[in-house]
Amino acid sequence: MMHFATEALRNKHIQTEEEWRDFVSRDWSMECAFDCGVGHQLLATSWFMGDLRFEVADLSGQQWTWKPGPGVDNWRRNTLVIFLIESGVIELEQDGAAATLTAGSLLLFDPSISYTQTSGRNSRGMTLRVSKASLEKRGKVLSSHQMFVPNPASPDVTLLKSLLAGATAYGEQCSSYGRTLVAEHLTDLMEIISDDLTAPKRVLSSDVMLRKVKRFIERNVGNENLDPDTVANSLGISRRYLTRLFERDGSSVMRYVLQQRLERAKRILTSGGAALRVSDVAWQCGFVSAAHFSRAFKKQYGRSPTDFQGGDADAAHRAQ
Repeated sequence: MMHFATEALRNKHIQTEEEWRDFVSRDWSMECAFDCGVGHQLLATSWFMGDLRFEVADLSGQQWTWKPGPGVDNWRRNTLVIFLIESGVIELEQDGAAATLTAGSLLLFDPSISYTQTSGRNSRGMTLRVSKASLEKRGKVLSSHQMFVPNPASPDVTLLKSLLAGATAYGEQCSSYGRTLVAEHLTDLMEIISDDLTAPKRVLSSDVMLRKVKRFIERNVGNENLDPDTVANSLGISRRYLTRLFERDGSSVMRYVLQQRLERAKRILTSGGAALRVSDVAWQCGFVSAAHFSRAFKKQYGRSPTDFQGGDADAAHRAQ
């Protein structure tokens, strides 16, 4: 696996031990003690991608001890934490359970439960705070509060780790639009580790299924052949059931598809430059022609696509 933490920490400012203790207390509500026999570079960086918070740190020769409390903005209550290790050995103890993490290890845990974290030499890694609300919107309600180490032999888990590593290495430099797109896809993929892959499929409520359908449409709006049959077949449901789901929501499949295509087009236009061609935007958003796209866009927002190019804030505001 790439040196994702090392890349993210490149050219970061080295902190003093006092600054570091303040950082650990403020950001993590933990107390930090140093192992005097282990050398360390006190480096850290953090950023948001959508509502995912990435934090990368050199944890060498440190022990973090949990302090009571919900954390700043109640983050402990509202998030789950994913830990991905680049190097070294990091041990976590929580609620009578212990996990030893080495290079490439992935761990999911609930930070609202008291835990201790001890790191050896040359220990670097990334933590990712995932909003519980974001998971619940996707029908993922986690009932277990125990630490969970996904199966390292699973190709799905290996794929997720590779994506997380890439986002860690280069995510802080991404555009805000790129960060949002990556965050949406990563949150969708969290079911790889939040579900028991060997468990039988659950029967999903209509509300949960509708959310899954909408997520599928949002990810595939660039496909000009996206239609009710494609959506239904991809999710293993009947077209009739799909139609009823949207009827109960006061809409229809293709009306929702059009809405998502137009919203995506508006984001591309407002974040792109003036040289961006309307025909290219139409193609990226699944429209069969630039003319059809322009008519639908003007009907929805009252202005032509070219009025939104180059981040026209006034035009975007008037179209809300």
